[in-house]
Amino acid sequence: MSTSSSSIAISLLAVVMIALGYTFSRERTTQQQLYDQVAQLQRQMNQLATTATTTTSSVDIAPQEHRFLPTKEEQDERSLSCACDMPTGFTYANDFGVIGDATADDTLALQAAIDSASANDSGGIVVIPKGTFRIFDKPLIVPAGVTLQGQGYGDSPLAISFDAGASTIAYCGTDYAVKLAGHAAGLRDLAVYDWPYGTDCENIQAAGGVLVEADAALVESVIVSNIFIYFFLGGPALSLVAKNSAGIAFGNYQNVRIRHAKQGISLQAEESSFVNSNSFLAGGMSGGGFEVGVIAQGPGACNDNKFYGMFIEPPDTTLTHVYVSGAKTNVKFHDVRLEATSKSLDKPIVIIDDSSYGNVMNGLLGHTHVQANLNRNPDIDLMSAKSVGMDPAPKNLYWNSAFKGFNADDRMMPGFSLVGTNAAITILEDSDEMLFPDHNVIDVDYLNYGGAFKLMADITPKAPGHDFVTFGVYARSSVPSSISAAMRYESGNIIASASHSGSGDWEFIGMTALYDKSAPYFYFSITGDVQLTAPTFIYGKSPAIPGASLMSSSGARMSGTLTMGVTTVYPPPDATQYYWVIPKNSGNIFLIDTQGNPSRSIIRLNHRTADRFARGTLATLMFEEAGTRVKHNSYIKLKNNADFVSGPNTSITLMAGGSASWVEVSRNE
Repeated sequence: MSTSSSSIAISLLAVVMIALGYTFSRERTTQQQLYDQVAQLQRQMNQLATTATTTTSSVDIAPQEHRFLPTKEEQDERSLSCACDMPTGFTYANDFGVIGDATADDTLALQAAIDSASANDSGGIVVIPKGTFRIFDKPLIVPAGVTLQGQGYGDSPLAISFDAGASTIAYCGTDYAVKLAGHAAGLRDLAVYDWPYGTDCENIQAAGGVLVEADAALVESVIVSNIFIYFFLGGPALSLVAKNSAGIAFGNYQNVRIRHAKQGISLQAEESSFVNSNSFLAGGMSGGGFEVGVIAQGPGACNDNKFYGMFIEPPDTTLTHVYVSGAKTNVKFHDVRLEATSKSLDKPIVIIDDSSYGNVMNGLLGHTHVQANLNRNPDIDLMSAKSVGMDPAPKNLYWNSAFKGFNADDRMMPGFSLVGTNAAITILEDSDEMLFPDHNVIDVDYLNYGGAFKLMADITPKAPGHDFVTFGVYARSSVPSSISAAMRYESGNIIASASHSGSGDWEFIGMTALYDKSAPYFYFSITGDVQLTAPTFIYGKSPAIPGASLMSSSGARMSGTLTMGVTTVYPPPDATQYYWVIPKNSGNIFLIDTQGNPSRSIIRLNHRTADRFARGTLATLMFEEAGTRVKHNSYIKLKNNADFVSGPNTSITLMAGGSASWVEVSRNE
C-alpha cells in the first residue's frame, strides 16, 4: 500500500473508530501505534461482518442496516445503550393494509395494527393516515398503553369533512365504535362517525361512540384528545362505565367535540364500582337529537369529575342538559357555558336529584333555570334572569361564642350545657391569651373518669330547610386526641371529626356533614386537658367563621357589651326654635346642649323628610340642665299626654314612627 493510500485508509478508519467510541490522545501518536489500532479495528470489522450476515439471514433484513454495530460485549465494555431487539418509532396502519377509501372494510387491518402495538411488536402509537376507514360490526379495541392517532378531524366542527386531510373512523354496527380498555389507552386527532350510508348501514344505529369501560378492573390515565364524535343518535357519544367492582380514574379528555347524539357524555358507576376524578377540558356539544348533554349516575361512587371551559348548547334536550343522580355522585363544572335557545322556559337546563350533593357549577347560564336543592349544593353559582345560586346565611348560632358570664359556683355558662362533672373549668380572661378580640378562653381540666366530657349548646335552633351543618371550635392542647367534634349523621349514627394532634398549638376542630333532622345532636367530646375559644355553628355547607357572632334581621342575642353611638345636639336657629333636628347615622343617644339657656321647648323632631328616622328607631334625649320642655302634641305623643320637663341629668326615650311622628317609650325625670 502506498503512503498516500495508507494515509487515506488510516483517516477513514480513524473516523470509524471515533464513531465506535475510540478516542485519540491529545499527545502526538506515533504512526506504528496508529497502525496497531487500525489492525485491531480491522479484526473487529471482520467479526461484525460475520455477525451481520448471520443476523440478516434469519430475519431477512438488509445487511447495510447492521453495518458498524458493535457487539453486545463491546457495548457492555463501553457502557453504551442496549441494542436489544425492541420496537422503535410509530406503528403505521398503512403497513397492515388499511385502505381508507370509505368503501373497503378496514376492521381487521386496523385492529391488527393496534394489536401489534399492544404486543410490543411495534411502537405504541398507531398512526392512521388521512381517509375514511370503514369498521363493521365489532368495535375497535384499543388496549392498555396503545394510542390510536389520526391526522385531525378536518376543517369543520359541525360536520364530517371527507376532503380536508381528516382521519375518520366510520362505524357500521350495533356496538360502540371504539372501546378504550386499559391503563393509558388513548385516542387523538380523528373523527368517529356513526356511518349512515349504504344499504348495509342506513338502518343500523350504534350503541354509542367511544366507550371507556372498566369491568372488574381499574382503568387509569386514559387520554382522549382532539376528537370529533358525530351522529351517534342511538346512545352516548362518550361513555365512562365501571362495573363489577371496577374503577375509572384520572383520565384526561381534551377538546372532545360532540355533534348530534342521544347523550353527550355519560358517566356511570355500578354498585361497588367508581368513576372518579376524571378531567374534561374545553370541547363541548351542540346539534340535535339530544336527550341529555352530560349525565352522571350511581349507585356507585361517581364524583369529583371535573369539566373546565366546556360548552353544552343543544337548542333543546328531551330530559335536560345536565342530569346528576346518586348519593355518591356529583360533578364539578368550572366556567362552563350552558345554553338552550329552544327549551321551554318551564323546563330546567340542569337537574340535580335530591340524593346528590356537593356539586360545583359556575359559568354562563343562558335560558331556563337550575332544579336542585341548593342547601345541599351551595357551590352551584350559576346565575341568570331565570335562576340564581344560594349560600347559607353566615350567622353563628352559638349566641355566647365569646364565653362570657361563666358562673363557677353553679358551673353555668350562658348558652351552653356542660355535660358531666368530670372536668374543672376556669376562664382565662387575660387578653394575652385571647385568640380573637373580646373572646374569652376557657380552660378545661379533664379529670380522667366517666368517659368524655361534653360541651354543647343548651338550645340549637332547628332549621329543617338545611341538610348540612358546619360547626367547630378553636382548641389548644398538648394531649393527643383531647377533643373532637361529634354529631348525629343523617343515617342516625354518631360521627366525629379529626381530633387535636396534641401539638400544643391552636387547631380548629370541626366538621361539615349531613345531619339527622329528626334528632339533631351536636357536641364537642373532650377526653384530655384543653383550652377552647371562639366556637361557631351554622346551618349549611360553608367554611366556618370563628371569632364572629353576627347579628341579623331575624334576631340576635348579646353576651357581650352593646355600645351605642353618642352625639351632641345643639338648639335650632331662632326662626325655627321649636323644630329640633337630631343627626341621623350618628348613634341613638343624644346629649342636648342648650348653650346656657335651658328654658327651651321641643315641639317637633326631624320634621323634614330627608331627616326622618326609620320606623322603630329609638332615640334617647339626655339633659344635663333643668328646664327644657318636650311638649306633648300630635307629632310627639307622650305618656298620659303629659309634657316632659327636664331636671338635672334626666332623659326621655322616643321611638320614631317612620314619618315625622314620635311616641314616648320611657322617661327618667
